[in-house]
Amino acid sequence: MVMRGREARFLPKWVFIAAVAFCLVACSTQEKETKFDLTLQKPEDVKELQKLETELTVTPEKAALHPDYQVIQNITVPYIPEYKIGPADVLEVVYNIRYESSPQEYRLEVQDKVSVTFPYNPQFNSTVLVRTDGKITMPLLGDIEAESKTPMELAAILNQRYSKFIEHPNITVALEEFNVKIDEMRKAITTASRGQSKIAPVAPDGRISFPIIGNVQAEGYTVPQLEKVINDKYAKLVRNLNSTLILNEIHSSKVYIFGEVEHQGAVDMPSAYSLLDGISMAGGLKVTANTQQIIIFRNDGLERPIAIKIDLDPVLKQGMTYADLKLRPADIVFVPKGRIDKFDDIVAKVFTKGIYAVIPFSTSVSASYGLGGTFVTAP
Repeated sequence: MVMRGREARFLPKWVFIAAVAFCLVACSTQEKETKFDLTLQKPEDVKELQKLETELTVTPEKAALHPDYQVIQNITVPYIPEYKIGPADVLEVVYNIRYESSPQEYRLEVQDKVSVTFPYNPQFNSTVLVRTDGKITMPLLGDIEAESKTPMELAAILNQRYSKFIEHPNITVALEEFNVKIDEMRKAITTASRGQSKIAPVAPDGRISFPIIGNVQAEGYTVPQLEKVINDKYAKLVRNLNSTLILNEIHSSKVYIFGEVEHQGAVDMPSAYSLLDGISMAGGLKVTANTQQIIIFRNDGLERPIAIKIDLDPVLKQGMTYADLKLRPADIVFVPKGRIDKFDDIVAKVFTKGIYAVIPFSTSVSASYGLGGTFVTAP
């Protein structure tokens, strides 16, 4: 298929990557057609798939020779973009309120309560609350700005103002109640079961609700990025508070199923799905589906992409199950309509027609595809 320049310009980057990689596989030899890595026709064949995946898994020894992998604590990890939070993911927010001593003087905040003492004129003694506008009200003077001032700074201002009415007032200011926001925060975040932490699911609109600071956009951020955002917001309102985010559950992993199914496109995969589970989530098979030649393209944690052809007839007609065949994140499943005669044909259908037709331009696929030692990532 030849695409005009305007069409090609708006294609998602991962479509080009996947198409080029698999087309290179298909065209790697002119004399011999590239074959599927495996054909599964009965449940026992899944063991051969597991054996192949074991052979292709990138080990620490292989990673040492591969520039696109790293070894962390003897675990091989590909160099891929950090995971970005998505709807339905569940985070735990752990709050740490610091009580260590600080050389900086305490500055008054809204809702702090202070006592103002006149040693020689006790009739003016007052206990006042810092209002939401940051001011206190004093006899004779009226409103005085108090927020963000130290008690000594406030006392100096009051002495200056009252010296017009009283000779040598010698006023002192003492804290009665302070760190009120921290106390409110502690009440808001403390539960009997979890202590000072909060379970925070990401809403369908991509936001999370936090105590005091309200709703914060989470979708699209990495965990460290979101952690910085919420700590910056809290720093403007609550002193000595630090928040740590822990990603407890991931629900935005996806597989991509298209072809002769009722609902083509991305399918959420919050847990390990079987192939039948995935097809069911896509609305089931159409009556025109060729159930003997269903294809899975896979590259999750492997040295190179693999293509697996699966015969579902034993499952659908004889009640057998591929119990050990589980879909992996970013698997691409294609259910053909007619018989597949050449591997090259299925590559063309999947990577130059199928995905382009069913996946929105804005979709981002977290899969890596590569060939011949060169790996590229579609973020």
